[in-house]
Parts: sequence; C-alpha cells; structure tokens
Amino acid sequence: MDSAFSVGTLHAEDKSFEVISAEWVNEISGYAYIFKHIPTGARLMWFACDDDNRSFAIAFKTPPVDHTGVFHILEHSVLCGSDAYPVKEPFVNLLKTSMQTFLNAMTYPDKTVYPVASTNVADLENLMSVYLDAVLHPAIYKRKRIFEQEGWHLEADEQGNLSYNGVVFNEMKGALSDPDRVLYDSVSEALFPDTAYGKESGGKPRAIPELTYENFLDTHARHYDLSNSYTFLYGDLDCERELSFIAQRFAAAEKRDAGAPNPLNLQAPVLPEPCQVRMNTTADNSSVGLGYVLGTPDQRNKMMAADILFDTLMGSNESPLKRAILDAELGDDFSYYLSDDLAQPMLFLQLKGLKEGCSSEVP
Repeated sequence: MDSAFSVGTLHAEDKSFEVISAEWVNEISGYAYIFKHIPTGARLMWFACDDDNRSFAIAFKTPPVDHTGVFHILEHSVLCGSDAYPVKEPFVNLLKTSMQTFLNAMTYPDKTVYPVASTNVADLENLMSVYLDAVLHPAIYKRKRIFEQEGWHLEADEQGNLSYNGVVFNEMKGALSDPDRVLYDSVSEALFPDTAYGKESGGKPRAIPELTYENFLDTHARHYDLSNSYTFLYGDLDCERELSFIAQRFAAAEKRDAGAPNPLNLQAPVLPEPCQVRMNTTADNSSVGLGYVLGTPDQRNKMMAADILFDTLMGSNESPLKRAILDAELGDDFSYYLSDDLAQPMLFLQLKGLKEGCSSEVP
C-alpha cells in the first residue's frame, strides 16, 4: 500500500478528501481506497491498479416511489446540455469525437450510474468534466423542452388527434411489449409491494404522463446531491491530480434548497397470491414465473453459495433440475436469473413456452 494514502490522510489540493479505508483486492492486483469528501459527505472509491484503461463513474441512489420513470427521464435529460456545455447532445458529440473506450449512463432499480473510460488521461478528464457538469449543472432548470422531449408531451397528427410522445415514453412502450420483461416486473411487484423494487424504474407508459415538470426538477434537486453520490476511479492514475480535479467541480456544485432523497427501505416478508397477466402475443410466449427474496447482499457467502447452487441445478440443459423440467414437457425452456446487486437479492425462475393447462403443475 502507498503510505501516502494511508487511512486518515487528506488529499486533493484543498485537502477535502480523507482516506477512510484501504484494502488489497486480489482480483485487480491492487488496492481499493475509499475517500470521504469532507465538505459534502460524498464518497469516492479508487481502484488503484496497473491498467491503462482508466475509468470514472459517478452514481446516485435513486429508488423510485412510483412508475413514472422519473429517474430514467433524468438520466436522459441531464445529458442534453449543461451550464458549461450548452450543446443539444453532448453525449452524442462525445461518442463521435472522444477516444472513449466506454461511455454510457444506466438507470437501475435503485441507482443511476454515469460511467466513462479512456486510455488517454486528458480525454478521460474531458469526459469527467462533461459528465460532472451534466449531473450537477444540467440545463433542465432553464429548458423545459428537455423534459418534454425526453419524458413526454402531447402531439397532434394531421387530423388534430392528440397522442403521447417522448423518448423515454416510446422506449418503455417497446420494452414493456416484451412478455419476459412484463413477467419479471409482475413478480417484482408481488414480492416488493411496499418498496422501490416493486416499481418500474424505467417507467410505465400509462404512468409516465403523470410526471410533472415541477416534480421532475424536485426529484433531481433531492437526489443529484453530492451527499447522495458515490464516485469511482479505476486504473493507473495520478490520484492526487484527479482528486483535485474532482474537488474543484464538487466545490462549484450548486446548493439547492431541496428535501431528503427517497429512502431505500427493505421489504417485510410477504406471501403474495398468484397473479395472471394477459397480453396480445403468440402462444410460445406464454410463461410462468416464480420469485424468491434471498436476503441481503452483505451476506456474501450466502449469495456466492446460492449462485453456485443455482448454476449447478439450472445452468445448462443437462443440469438436473432443468433437465427434469424439460423432460416433464411442461414448457419449451427454463431459465433463472439471480439479481444479487439489489439491497434484497431476488431469484427469478421462468418456464417459457408453457404448455396449455400446465401452469397448475408448476410447483
């Protein structure tokens, strides 16, 4: 371990970052350092290793309380211009002009992440600058049109008939036309009726138009606060330089008068009744799904054991449980998915191409 980054030491030009943890990580042959940004409480982790594909990400805890997809719309919208970069599509410009090896933004069921990577330090810092300005100083407060474009708006055709339109609105219409996605969402809603995991973080088309511009801005102000953030650095970096770079942007972050972010609560155990969802689709898309809440992600040994067990039982067509289900000819395919990146991991089992009348035979 670099003694300069021992626990308790202060870093960045303004000494605003304090090392609170340092741990060797075998998988990267390097150290993971955790810092606290003293003025804001923001957390930052640096994976220090000999890799020139250097990475940066900033993430915010964003558990939804409804199906309006507000965090998905925010993910799109903050990348539509900012104070320092007042262009229409900085994300598209970066894709075309930077030397990035990775550039994206993702909305998860409980967080939103903005990751970038580059083998060129100057290019990485440019990507960092654009992304930090996007999340901390987005143009959404000055341009309502961004919300209408990325979220929803009413549009009239040549006959004057009104219909909903919007980037996220149309994206989710497509996503939720997938029977597999609908089944997974239905199981999640049944298992997590009182928490964020029972909500469609991407947004449901019927609920997206319920989101107002005012609620959209309030949600950004409450959640895109540095106290609600986690920043990541990875690779062969001059960490002192990058911490100073980040500290300057953090110091310039606008202080908004906003309430607390949405809490991420744990769901009390439930035993939901079976439910049925009907869709206009082909018979081979008929499916049955089962879900189980498995604990919490800090139970690492339990999660690892569960992953190994499920892969052994169901990982291939010759695995014993999957083979038995296929031989019983209850359906055409059987699969599982372990969502172990949630505060309450969930096992989801799906039997697809269900034969008529066989749903009652599935335990």
